[in-house]
Amino acid sequence: MTALKTGAKLQSQHKRVYTVIRFIASGGQGEVYEVEDKASRSRYALKWYFKHSATPYQKKLIDRLISRGKPDDRFLWPLDMIEQKGLFGYVMDLRPTDYKSVLDLMKRRAEPTFAALCMAGINLADGYQSLHSQGLCYRDISFGNLFFNPVNGDVLICDNDNVTVNQDSDGGTEGTPRFIAPEIISRKQYPSTLTDLYSMAVLLFYMFMLHHPLEGAIEANIKCLDGKAMEKIYGKEPIFIWDPANNSNRPIPGYQDNAIIFWDIYPPYIRDLFTRAFTVGLKDPNKRIVEKQWKEVISQLRDSIMYCSYCSSENFYDLLKVKQNQNHHCWQCKGVISLPPRIKIGNQLIMLNHNTELFSHHIKGGFDFSTKIGKISKHPTRPGRWGLTNTGSDNWTLTKQNGESTTVMSGKTAPLQTDAKINFGPVEGIIH
Repeated sequence: MTALKTGAKLQSQHKRVYTVIRFIASGGQGEVYEVEDKASRSRYALKWYFKHSATPYQKKLIDRLISRGKPDDRFLWPLDMIEQKGLFGYVMDLRPTDYKSVLDLMKRRAEPTFAALCMAGINLADGYQSLHSQGLCYRDISFGNLFFNPVNGDVLICDNDNVTVNQDSDGGTEGTPRFIAPEIISRKQYPSTLTDLYSMAVLLFYMFMLHHPLEGAIEANIKCLDGKAMEKIYGKEPIFIWDPANNSNRPIPGYQDNAIIFWDIYPPYIRDLFTRAFTVGLKDPNKRIVEKQWKEVISQLRDSIMYCSYCSSENFYDLLKVKQNQNHHCWQCKGVISLPPRIKIGNQLIMLNHNTELFSHHIKGGFDFSTKIGKISKHPTRPGRWGLTNTGSDNWTLTKQNGESTTVMSGKTAPLQTDAKINFGPVEGIIH
């Protein structure tokens, strides 16, 4: 039996009247309903707390968050509060139905492309950076609090009612098991930006590897994963499954295959970042990978995507293999991959696939992947000929290998020629 009845009218702190439309779900703290604002006819979600969760501390927290306002539009932030008969809840924006959870990803109910997954990783790190820059701590980064659009990688961060100021010792959640930083489990620290960074790294590892970074042979050999065992694995004696100095916790083939398969798919630079996150960063919170570092490396990973000509699977360009004269083999069908043309802009190397787009990020930095400035186009009459079309507002200058220069205006296309240079204004790119 639900706490609120369909059709019930509820007046809020801001004097708005909401009608309960339907029950959505129930969790540990309370129930979530879809409600409609009588005045605007807009639909929202209402989280209604159970009696044991409707504490004065929680109410104070919600009031504070409503007054502060959300860090940016990726947060389903408390907007209004409703009180009734000693209980209360808060109103927030509804999550669109096309957004999926990381648990959906783990169970293969969502199948994003690697490109969309990379954008989800970038947006996730950027969202938490926005929160942390305001001196706030999320406290409970985990499966249930992030939703992403599997088509484009947009993200929404929910359950923001646990957000507090950095290192708040007043109470509230310490996190979700398997995501809690070791120093919290060991009672050495309160939740903080640094513990958030650990939880975020775990979530990113789950997203890209479909596995937990500390669950290898040690976890597999435990017969009863009780509280004491979990405290050892995730808190007191954590060992990264791919720790280069300790192989005692390697994943077991046939049981922990995701960790084995996906680890080998990715190029060395992202594996190195995860290794740092769960070796040095595991022991020293001050040396954890910060959001900007994740964004830089995941952006590099996104730019390195290329396609297998046999099965069309996404793969990743590995410069180390090229330097060692090794072929790239498709992780899916094992065929040899023909490398696409590339453009080097500053320290960025971008694969020029049939669907590649250039963004403001590639020219001006700042991780802006919404402003498009170029795209790969097929020649209308010559099969096999491709070019880079200017879709922005600024002119480019194309300099061919023979030194001849031409202006590429908006809407025009520069042919892809080896060693040709394109001056974008702030930076110059060279085609390989």
